[in-house]
Amino acid sequence: MEKNQLKQNDLKNKHAFDTFYSSITQTEMEIVTKLKEILNSFPGLEERISYSVLYYFQNSRVCFIWPASIKPGPKSGVQFGFCNGYLLEDPKQILEKGNRKQVYCLTFHSPKEIKSSILIPLLKNALDVDQTIYKQKKTKGGVSN
Repeated sequence: MEKNQLKQNDLKNKHAFDTFYSSITQTEMEIVTKLKEILNSFPGLEERISYSVLYYFQNSRVCFIWPASIKPGPKSGVQFGFCNGYLLEDPKQILEKGNRKQVYCLTFHSPKEIKSSILIPLLKNALDVDQTIYKQKKTKGGVSN
């Protein structure tokens, strides 16, 4: 990739993040900040903007943070979604399935609702699932992302 193209991509990425953060409410920002603090304890995750919201990748999409201010997101609060939620261990049945078949989530309306003791095991499970799916794809002859 040429130097100019790299700079253009950096500017596009910066603009996408700026747009995200300038589009959310103060309460959503507090929730997003707390969720990001938990995600920061997983250094293998890469943060990107996709569909105008924060997505976190390991080998593929693992999870996302979708505030209600970013349409067509949740009606209220901030969704913390697991891209392969249907494969996660959820013995307490806390993940919201809605009418989705694959993506399951938790919705937060206040930073106080966020419990790292609940999110960290779910995130570890989601990362294990992502790794397993990646290995399966890799052994089938090709890696897709």
